[in-house]
Amino acid sequence: MSRRMVAVVPARGGSTGFPGKNLAPFLGTPLVAVAVAAALHADVDTVLVSTDDERIGTVARAAGATVINRPAALAGPTSRSVSAVLHAVADEPDDTVVVLLQPTSPLRTGDDVRKCLLLHGNRPTGSVVQVAERAGHHPWKACVLVNGVLAPAREWADLEAPRQVLPPVLQPTGGVYVVSAGDLRAHGRFFVPDVLAQVVPAARAIDIDGPADLVLAERTAAELGWV
Repeated sequence: MSRRMVAVVPARGGSTGFPGKNLAPFLGTPLVAVAVAAALHADVDTVLVSTDDERIGTVARAAGATVINRPAALAGPTSRSVSAVLHAVADEPDDTVVVLLQPTSPLRTGDDVRKCLLLHGNRPTGSVVQVAERAGHHPWKACVLVNGVLAPAREWADLEAPRQVLPPVLQPTGGVYVVSAGDLRAHGRFFVPDVLAQVVPAARAIDIDGPADLVLAERTAAELGWV
């Protein structure tokens, strides 16, 4: 790929459910530094960490990233990652390839980032999202209530179809998103058709939302032979 590649790691300081989450250690390394290491392994041109927290900034710099000071207006509990990323890449030209790496996905690897970048290639538009197969209730076997009347999520026949004949359900892991800066500005989202998928095992789709998730992620890493 000949285009400029910029990885952005959004890591705000506040977390009501898991205080200090982005600095929590995964196998001895802060989560934000794990994300930076994955980006550096993929040989992107620049790694930016968007944060409002000095401690996170210090760890990010030590890990090899450039720190973008995130305004308070973009660092609240309801702030969206896309807003922080748009702020971080405001000076990048439209053809820059932007890679979003959330620190709460520690089982995403540098090789995953490389594969997503290869999938994106030099396409003029479209995005790449890391996904994993989702177990449990198939979304096509659900209904919505419209003006007091049930309607199928997709088609009535799906509700009675054998699960085995329905297509597998994939959900984003939160680990890797790839999109051009221009597409991100034009659409304000990371899902820009055509969206290509990098599929990883469901065991690697753990998102850190609390201490128990971190324990599970470290156990999974051990089972994968990473430690």
